[in-house]
Amino acid sequence: MIADVDMKVEECLAELIDNALDEINAAKHEDPGFEGRVEIDFPSGSKVHTDSVISVTDSGRGMSVEQMRKALRAGSSGNARYGSLGLFGMGFNVATGRLGHLTTVRSGRAQDDYWTIAVIDIQAMGSRDSFQVPITTEPKGVGEHGTSVSVSRLRSDTVKSLRWPGIANRVKARLGETYSYMLRSVAGTDIAAAEVIGGLGLSLTLNGSPVEPYIPCVWSPERSVVYKGQNVPAVTEVRHDLKPAFACLACGHWHSEAIAELDACVECGSDQVEMRDRTIRGWLGIQRYDDAGGDYGISLLRQGRTIAHLDKDLFEWSNPDTGEKVVEYPVELGRGRIVGELHLDHLPVNYRKTNFGRDSLAWKTVRDKIRGDGPLLDNLAKQLEYSPNTSELGMLFHAYRRYNPGYRYLVPGDGEKAMAEQARKWGANFRKGLSAYRSDEMWWTHVVNHEEIKARNSGDDEEDGEPNVDDLLPSGGDPPGDPDGGDDSPDDDEAPELETRDDRLARYRANGRVIPQLDSAEIVIPGGSRTFKVTVYLTDGVDLLEGADKFSAPNLQANVIELFIDQRHPLLADYGWNPVDVGATVLHDAAAAYLRYAGKAGEFVEGILDQVGDRRIDAATVRLSAEDLLDRIREVSGPLVERDPAGFWTKLSPTAKIQTQKSAAADASADWNALEASGGYAQFLSPRAFEDLIVEAPELMLDGGVFTSSYSSWQDESIREERQSHLTSLVRDLERTLTATDRLSPRELLRLSIGLESLSAMVTPDGTQA
Repeated sequence: MIADVDMKVEECLAELIDNALDEINAAKHEDPGFEGRVEIDFPSGSKVHTDSVISVTDSGRGMSVEQMRKALRAGSSGNARYGSLGLFGMGFNVATGRLGHLTTVRSGRAQDDYWTIAVIDIQAMGSRDSFQVPITTEPKGVGEHGTSVSVSRLRSDTVKSLRWPGIANRVKARLGETYSYMLRSVAGTDIAAAEVIGGLGLSLTLNGSPVEPYIPCVWSPERSVVYKGQNVPAVTEVRHDLKPAFACLACGHWHSEAIAELDACVECGSDQVEMRDRTIRGWLGIQRYDDAGGDYGISLLRQGRTIAHLDKDLFEWSNPDTGEKVVEYPVELGRGRIVGELHLDHLPVNYRKTNFGRDSLAWKTVRDKIRGDGPLLDNLAKQLEYSPNTSELGMLFHAYRRYNPGYRYLVPGDGEKAMAEQARKWGANFRKGLSAYRSDEMWWTHVVNHEEIKARNSGDDEEDGEPNVDDLLPSGGDPPGDPDGGDDSPDDDEAPELETRDDRLARYRANGRVIPQLDSAEIVIPGGSRTFKVTVYLTDGVDLLEGADKFSAPNLQANVIELFIDQRHPLLADYGWNPVDVGATVLHDAAAAYLRYAGKAGEFVEGILDQVGDRRIDAATVRLSAEDLLDRIREVSGPLVERDPAGFWTKLSPTAKIQTQKSAAADASADWNALEASGGYAQFLSPRAFEDLIVEAPELMLDGGVFTSSYSSWQDESIREERQSHLTSLVRDLERTLTATDRLSPRELLRLSIGLESLSAMVTPDGTQA
């Protein structure tokens, strides 16, 4: 049954609205002064029942009896499909049948003195096994015109949906997105980029109040930044004229551009085929705020109706050789701000009008024109021998890829860091329609302020103490985007390129310590099959990002993932989480942002920890971690002991000496005399031996010798003793952990595991001993 098609209420409504807006548009073409409107009566809330009525009414030109009869024929249409949003016929019948069992269509033309009325009773049709629809007329005044579609005897699931408390707001918001371009009227307003984003200014009301269109919150196209000497406006118009092709005016099917002659449509057989122009048009730009959720992307439209709102498909690159897909944006910030609208009138859509056919040659042409055939990522392009991506999307990607405050990336700042959160709050005010946020002045003022504060702090003020704004702008003295400015001077481009991304990542690595369990670990992303080589660094003394998640930064390249986590990360510093656990959590965020992981965070982290292995709290796992840690301490101690083998040996207790010799004796190749003479016995030292050395030679073992704890700098003896005592207690726990069995309770094993983590964090990194 067509009425059982899975469609949401707003999708059903949109099907009826499409027909109404088609009619209003056609009337306006016929008479440019025509003032049309579409009104929706939409019951909602607890009082909705099966006898409630949903209706969509337009003030268009109306239909004659014959036009209505033709329009309502299933699978047919009164509208020519070419150049139209919708059609009566199949889509109409599916939508109305999905909402309710009884549909009444009432239409009249201005010149007639009667209304034409059709009543479609699906249940009655079924009982009499006939699909004939009776059409009647009734008197009306000459001059009245328009069409209304009313659906009643609502289906039970429709009633249930309409009773949901948030349904009216949700439907209104979705309609605002779906008809964003058709409803908005921005010409002559101070909304930034109004002249580029455009709109048709049609009227649509829901229960008497206007449906507010979604309006892109973008910078003015007069703003720009410089990338490799080229001025890149914050908003740019897109237009690609394609080769003309035959279009069927009856069913809307576009034929291959390779067909030079055609008598009839290959889809419906109609002879109404004409050679028509094809164009990809619209705009791409930079949103005034960034977002980690879905509030960025490129909307795809057909005949002015949004088919895919804020679509992100163009941010993904598919390797034509391997089929591997790489999500390339947003790359390093985890938040996106590239937005746009593309009008793709020649592309086919699915029957629900929720998506284009993405496997068609026409869609591939769109991808190639807008984002080029190669990767956006420079390194990946270079690795696969593609030229740098200079497509329209590629230039925005490169020029605005960072979220650093100031002119260079067009980001508001406070003199020190980006005002990301504030910019998002201003964006929310823009969505509320507050007049102070319609233009981009609020954002721009704080871009300028940031540069002023920076200059003031660096002592570049004028002698009178007041900064000269012109001097703060990029060299050339003009704001970015000034067509007469000197933005293409070498200085403009080179200044922000002082540190390349590769340089920055190298700096992160140099200031980071790799988490052993996540050092090039082969990790399969939960829920998928792809394997990534994951390395996680704990960084110290380096600012990872400004304005976004300042405690972590990802680097994704092909099948390699690097995560940089600041040691000041709250989960580490404030809550004492294990670094591996934090790494798994940050990896989840990266997978959600870049790899489209949509599962639950808990399941993801569990899946990662299962692969890491030693995060389980059982005796065998904890014991293995203890053995690894003891080997690491021995390795770090080796160079120190080799400086004075005899001296260190004399500091050991008899028990420690016996333990060390027994450990060495277990190695059949060991020569004790050689080990004792060279200091090679360090690789067999027991925990008790390290406890002895901490007590007997603290100035050598601490202060970065083997452990990072400070000792000599403290003059108070009680502090020194506390440092020694803390360290020796951890070493004793290490010794106990080496013999842990399952007879210990899980909480005791957890306590020992935490002790290992504490001791591990205090071991001097290999190669940095004082």
